[in-house]
Amino acid sequence: MSHPVMTAESLTRHYHVSQGFMKPAVTVKALADVSFKLEQGRTLAVVGESGCGKSTLARQLTLIEPPTEGRLQLGDEWVKPGDKAQYKRLRSQVQMVFQNPYASLNPRQKIGHQIGEPLLLNTELSASERKTKVLESLERVGLRPEHHDRYAHMFSGGQRQRIAIARAMVLQPKILVADEPTSALDVSIQAQVLNLFMDLQDQLKTAYVFVSHNLAVVEHIANDVMVMYLGRVVESGPKPTIFANALHPYTQALLSATPSIDPAHRQKKIKIHGELPSPLNPPSGCAFHKRCPLADARCETELPMLRELQGRQVACHHAG
Repeated sequence: MSHPVMTAESLTRHYHVSQGFMKPAVTVKALADVSFKLEQGRTLAVVGESGCGKSTLARQLTLIEPPTEGRLQLGDEWVKPGDKAQYKRLRSQVQMVFQNPYASLNPRQKIGHQIGEPLLLNTELSASERKTKVLESLERVGLRPEHHDRYAHMFSGGQRQRIAIARAMVLQPKILVADEPTSALDVSIQAQVLNLFMDLQDQLKTAYVFVSHNLAVVEHIANDVMVMYLGRVVESGPKPTIFANALHPYTQALLSATPSIDPAHRQKKIKIHGELPSPLNPPSGCAFHKRCPLADARCETELPMLRELQGRQVACHHAG
């Protein structure tokens, strides 16, 4: 087993939120005790419904925000919160592709300048050397040299996402965090972008953290899967293990909702009633107990911790 390129230990993120005039501030527990290891050339998919903490986790991993508790290791180096020099140095190792290709590019700058900006900030290359790197990055994602001097509005959504990927990969980072990178694209374009991600991983051996709510996409691209609910990991393990036999009721419901054109692969739909609880006032015990068909009195009072079971980690009193 190779040495991990990223290690997260008990990452936790809280936000203090104002409720308005003359009301006390409250704490939103957006992320709680998330741990994992990511190896070179592998893809960890983080899945769950909106509000489960996926994007908050992505911001911690890309050093956009410091964790409230816990720690993060990139390669052999532990991240020191508040160390600006270290943050600047490590950010070149972990890059991000955002969800919306229309909002992630500057409409006033030519795309060649935008792709080359990470090189300007993080390297000492000359202008001609930077342009050579930019053209190589454009070619790598399937775009042509003449696209270098065009503006973002001149491209389709799929092309813009390719530009965003080229910008993220121009430094050849060890880790790429992709936050719902295909959800804003047409289905036919989604397949092209996913195949591009996989081709780049084969070429550059980059490790991916792939944030998604689409389990059909996850099944196509991931090596390992981490399922989150209300800021906590409820099930985590190798993709084949989880897709073949999910143990947590929430994971089972997510998998049952995945559409399939093959009748042999269709599953009976598991309906989840109710809404995701508010992180301002999370329920006691298991956060899923108000929506879970297996919940009992123990689930209402006792928080289930992750435990090893059948080749994965699962946080459920009734699993197994």
